[in-house]
Amino acid sequence: MKTDYEKMGKEALERLAGTTADVRACQEAVLAEILDKNKDTVIGRKFGFSRIRTVEEYRKAVPEGAYEEYKPYIRRMLAGETNVLTRADAVHFCITSGSTDEPKYIPLTEEDIRIHYIYAYSAVFGMIREAYPDVPTEKLFPKIFQVGEFVKTWLPDGRMSGIRSSSLYQWLDRNGAFDASDYCVPKEVLFPEQVEDLTYVRARFALAEPEVRTIWGVFVHRIVGMMGYMEKNWQMLLEDMERGSVSPQAGISREWECFLKERLEPDPGRAAELRSLSGGSLREGMIRKIWKNTRSICAIGGSTFGDYMARLKVYAEGIPVHYFAYAATEGIFGIAPGMNRPDEYLLIPESGFFEFLPEGAKEGEYRTFGMGELRKGCRYELIFTNRSGLYRYRMRDILEVTGYYETCPVVKFCYRKNQVINVADEQTNLEQMEAAVKRYEAASGGKVGENYCLYADLKSEPPRYQVFLEEPDVRPKNADALFDRCMCAENLGYKGARRNGEAGQAHVTFLPRGSFAKYERYLEKSGRQMAQIKPLRMIVTEEGKELFRKAAEVAENEAE
Repeated sequence: MKTDYEKMGKEALERLAGTTADVRACQEAVLAEILDKNKDTVIGRKFGFSRIRTVEEYRKAVPEGAYEEYKPYIRRMLAGETNVLTRADAVHFCITSGSTDEPKYIPLTEEDIRIHYIYAYSAVFGMIREAYPDVPTEKLFPKIFQVGEFVKTWLPDGRMSGIRSSSLYQWLDRNGAFDASDYCVPKEVLFPEQVEDLTYVRARFALAEPEVRTIWGVFVHRIVGMMGYMEKNWQMLLEDMERGSVSPQAGISREWECFLKERLEPDPGRAAELRSLSGGSLREGMIRKIWKNTRSICAIGGSTFGDYMARLKVYAEGIPVHYFAYAATEGIFGIAPGMNRPDEYLLIPESGFFEFLPEGAKEGEYRTFGMGELRKGCRYELIFTNRSGLYRYRMRDILEVTGYYETCPVVKFCYRKNQVINVADEQTNLEQMEAAVKRYEAASGGKVGENYCLYADLKSEPPRYQVFLEEPDVRPKNADALFDRCMCAENLGYKGARRNGEAGQAHVTFLPRGSFAKYERYLEKSGRQMAQIKPLRMIVTEEGKELFRKAAEVAENEAE
C-alpha cells in the first residue's frame, strides 16, 4: 500500500472542519475567487464579473440558468475555443447519466476535480478511520473492491470525457497518483477501453482476494447487484476458480477469457474455503463470510433506494456503511457526515457558491438565501455556481435542512423537480411515488421489490399513470384500484384530478423477472456507463416508454 489513506483522510477532515466554522465568510470568499479568476472570459465579460463586489450584486447581474442557456457556450468549448466559461481549460467533459433524459456535456476543470478528491474521496477514508480508532492502518485500508468501472472515453481532440465518477480516477491515473495495487480488480478491468458487462470478470478477481477491506460502488444498488450475481452464480464461479476455467455461461469475450486465464491460476484451496460457506444460508452476512476482514462499504444510498437498502443490510450484516456524497454531474455538493448516516449530507462550502429558493417559490417571488440563512425543517431548491463555469445554475433539486454542523447546513435530498410527471398538472414527484409504492405494498400484503416504475400515459382517455411492477410477491385482482387509492393518499392534487375526471384510474402491469435488466442492457448497448445509472422510477424518454410498452404487451398477452 503506497497511498497514505490515513494521512490524506485526516487532512481532508481538518480542512472540512475549517470551512464549516464560518460558512458565510467561506462562501463569500469562494464566490469572489470564482468571479476574479473568470472575469476575462466570454461569460465574465458578458455579465461584468469584474464589477461585482457583493453577493447581492452577483444576484442582480447574473440570471439563474439551466443547461439550455449554457449549451451554446459548451458547444464552443467542445469545438476547441478557450476562455469561454472559465479561464482554466476544461480537462474533462462529464456526461450526465442519461437514465431519465438525453445525455448532456458538462465541462470540468482540474480545480473542480481537486475538490472532488479532497471531500468525496479523501475525507471518506478519514471517517472510516474515525469508525475504527483502535484498528491498525494496515488492517483497515486496502484492498479495495471497486464494483464498478471507469471506462476511458475521449473527445476527438484527446480530452477526457465520461461520467463524473470516472473523471476523478482518470485524473489520478493521468497524474500518476492512482495505485492499482490497492485494488483487488486489475487496472485493465477498472479502466476498460469500451462499455461492456464485466460483472463476471470483477467477481472472479474479487473472490480470489481474501483480504478485501472495503467495498466501493457509486450507488448502493450496484453493490447489491454484484452480491446478488455472486449468490446466483456461486457454484459456477467456484468451479471456475477451482479449475482455472471460464464457464460458457459467463458471457465474456474471448479476449477477457484469455486475460482471466493469464492472471488467475487454478485455486482449489480458496474455492474449497468458499464452498464451505454453502452449507448454510449464504445470503445473511455474505460479505464478511467471503471477506472476513471487511471494515467498510461506501456507496450512495438512502430512502430513495428502497428495497436495495434492505438487501444491503442483509448482505453487509453489521459492516458500517458510508453513504458517500450528495453529488451530480454539475458538482459535489455534500458529504455524508459519518458512517451509517443515510439521507444526511453536510454541504461542502468550498465546492462552489450555494443559493437556495424556498420550495414552490415562483420566479421573482423571493431572493435566494445563502447557506447561513436556511431554517431547519424547511425545503429549498438548490441554485449552484461551480468551479467549472456554471453560474447560478438551477439544479432543480429539492433539499430539506435536517440540522447544522457548526454553521453549515446538513440536508436530505427529497426529489428532483424534473423528476416530476403529470397526467393532469398534479405534479407527482419521486418522493410521492415512492411513498405510494410503500402504501401499495402494505395494502396488498406482499413485497413489490426493487424493480418498479411508471410513466404518464397521455394517449389514454382520460390520461392515466401506467405502472410497471416486476415479479411482485402478490398480484391482487384489484391492483389498478388499489394502486390508484395509494396515489390519491400521497398526492392531493392527483386525488382532485381523479375526482374531477381529469385523470383516469392508474393501470398496473406485472412484468416478468428480467424486464428491468433488459432495459439496463439496452442503455449499456447505447453507450451509457452503468456505474452511474440510478434505479429507474419515472420514465420520461420516448425510447424508455416504448421499451416498456412492448414488455407490457408481451406480459398481458401471456396473462390472457
